[in-house]
This record gives sequence, structure tokens and C-alpha cells, in this order.
Amino acid sequence: MARERGFDRVVNYSDAVVAIAATLLILPLVDKASNMGSTPMPQFLQESLLSFVVFILSFAVIGRFWLAHHRFFQHLRGFSPGIMFFNLLWLLGIVFLPFPTELIVSGRSVTSLAAAVYIGTMLFISLSSLGLTIVARRNHAIVDDVEGVRKALVLSTLTSSVIAAALLVSLVWPVVGLWSLFLLLLTPVTRKLIDRISARRQAI
Repeated sequence: MARERGFDRVVNYSDAVVAIAATLLILPLVDKASNMGSTPMPQFLQESLLSFVVFILSFAVIGRFWLAHHRFFQHLRGFSPGIMFFNLLWLLGIVFLPFPTELIVSGRSVTSLAAAVYIGTMLFISLSSLGLTIVARRNHAIVDDVEGVRKALVLSTLTSSVIAAALLVSLVWPVVGLWSLFLLLLTPVTRKLIDRISARRQAI
């Protein structure tokens, strides 16, 4: 019972930190709105367009990482020091994400060094997720669904690889910036291909 309460605390703490990080994203827009003064609304919205776009992007990024994190922890029935370590690293990346978000808005461009910092933060979060899945894969005592953890490992590996490629593109060709994240569209396609290959091998 005590172990179950400890596991619940890990999950609940993670959810609370994610909620706070997602909330922090909107604060710069709230500050802008409070300081708009006599600026006409159409002009204010036009000047704040990048802020709105990057806010939605970052909210979606945090939401996507949280959904994957949530599904992963559904496959577990306990935790270990390794899980705690990589989960804290994952939370560190989530909490840090509002910072590069604001860097992009302040620089008024999605094609800058700030974009590389943003993608680098995403890679840090993704690698932390990968660390979580590797630890769980090696410790069946804390796993409730081995197959679910295996699939999470495949997805984390794919996601980390694609984000690393996006970071490389943004560094080599800075003009691309955040647009390199469109490479993430390849992830579900590649995952389906790997699942089909795995299914065929099991059928043989």
C-alpha cells in the first residue's frame, strides 16, 4: 500500500509540474494585454501574432509529451531510482520550455538560434523519456505491461532520432529554424512500418 501511494505521488507530482509549465506559457501574453493601453485591438493582435503562434505550438508540444508520459506510466505498477532520476530530468525539460518559447517571441523570429535552443530542449525531454523506457525495459518488476513498454521504447527512440535530425537541420541551416520540426510528421509513418515488420516476424 505504501509503495502504491509512493507511485501515485510520483505521477501526481509530474502532472502538477506539467500543468504549471503549461500555464506559464500564457503569462507573457497576459502581460502584453495588460500593457496594450490605447493600442487598437486589430493592431495589438497583429503585433502579437507570433506570440500566439508560439504559445499554441509550445502548449501542443507540452501536451504531446504529457500524453506520451501518461500512457507510459499506465504500463508501470511501481518505480525505481532510475525512473525517479529520468522523470526529474523530464520535468526539468518541461519546466524549461517556456524560456526558449519567450526567446523566440522576443527575437520575433522562428528562424534564429533561439529556435535551435527550443528544439534542443525538446530533444532533452525526448531523451529523458527514452531513459525512462530503457530503465523500465530492464526492470520487469515495476512493469505491468511489457508490450506497452516495448512500444513506448520504439516511439521514444523514433521521436528522439527525428528531433535530433531537426536540431541538426536548424543548426546547419538557421534559416529553417522551427520549420524543421515538420520532420516529426515522419514519426507515425515510421512507427507503423516498424509495427508491421514486428508483426510479420512474430507471425513467422
